[in-house]
Amino acid sequence: MSYSVLILDDDADFNSLLTDIFEQADYIVTSMTDPLEAVEVFKETDYDLVVTDHKMPEMTGAEFMKKIKELRPEVPVIMVSGYLENDTIRELISEGVGGVFLKPLNIFSLLERTGELIAEAKKVENAPQQEDSSEGEGEVDAKLGFSFRSFPCKTGASTTFAERLYSLRNFRSTLTLIGEEGMHYRSICEDIRRFYESDKEQFVYLSPGSFDSTQALSLIQEAKKQGAERVTCVILEIENMSDDQKKLAATLPKGDGDFGDLDLPLRAIYCVSGDLDSLFDEGLIDENLYILMGTAEVRVPPLRECKVDIGVMAQQLVVEMAREKGLAAVPRFEKSARDLFREQPWKGNYEELRGTVRKIMDADPGDVLSLNDVKAAMLVSEGASPRARFESYLSSQQTELVRAAAILFGAERAKVASFFASDVNEVAAKMQ
Repeated sequence: MSYSVLILDDDADFNSLLTDIFEQADYIVTSMTDPLEAVEVFKETDYDLVVTDHKMPEMTGAEFMKKIKELRPEVPVIMVSGYLENDTIRELISEGVGGVFLKPLNIFSLLERTGELIAEAKKVENAPQQEDSSEGEGEVDAKLGFSFRSFPCKTGASTTFAERLYSLRNFRSTLTLIGEEGMHYRSICEDIRRFYESDKEQFVYLSPGSFDSTQALSLIQEAKKQGAERVTCVILEIENMSDDQKKLAATLPKGDGDFGDLDLPLRAIYCVSGDLDSLFDEGLIDENLYILMGTAEVRVPPLRECKVDIGVMAQQLVVEMAREKGLAAVPRFEKSARDLFREQPWKGNYEELRGTVRKIMDADPGDVLSLNDVKAAMLVSEGASPRARFESYLSSQQTELVRAAAILFGAERAKVASFFASDVNEVAAKMQ
């Protein structure tokens, strides 16, 4: 079977060379020199792979990739260029480029990587969807070879993200997760924690509202009492922390300052919304943190790049909320409802999805969640008053609030339930 390749390079001679290389290798090739025209052609044609130059007059290869990834994020992209800085190459890979090749090309390596990327994409495309499956807790994903729950990994973007995280699981000092607003960083970090499957590797979570040296040391010491031989501190929303908290976050993985007397290794996972360069330019992180956080960074894909995942994620949230409510049966989304989920932009990412599913479940729709149920919840979201939106936000954050109260009350479920005037079983589900 011949696969189709779109080649974009404004250098006509090099474009012709690339075209000859791929046609000789039995690919069906479309050659373009204008990136704007290439975007329009991409909209109308199904390609198995895209090869693009980086430096072009009307838009860069990175900008071109962003546009086509918004249309079909599962299509792999190879970038070619005469020269690229190491930082640029690192950024391109973090944004989803499947391969970077510098001119003059190694033809055999280029074709080998092309075959690998297409095979990986087809493997994901042809994998069983299993959208109506249960959570699969404790199971190892046969496709990945390890357990991963924060994304179902039905698309190339989420699969690549999961594999990248797994490859970095043994990082020594720092790891930075970079995404947009509304990402489910805690769930992602729980996946990293599960890579180890051992009490000797424990994670503690620190957020702007309560992060100080006393709290951090208390959580670390408690983990040590439970048998931890290394502690990973997950620092959430670091861009929203005070200057003192940021300084503390920088000293933590080094074992300096208040953490100098600890006799066990510490690591840090920084979770941030927005790219590091912009945060540095805006003064939200200083040079010390900028360098520290750039040591090993991973871009978290937004939901719009993982469209096939969204219906599965929505169903997983239904399972979670059905458990909270103590329902005997778990409602299921009909296919048209799942399709509508995929079509939405989800600018608020996972938290927006969670809030929408919460509205659906709070309406007690029955065993089958229909297209109209989803439309009604989305209509409420779009036309809601400021107060309704605020209440929706609080609803979406209730798990975090319960976990914070659990720390306050020493994990005594009855006290936490009394504080929220809620059922003990519902509170227990959120504390897990």
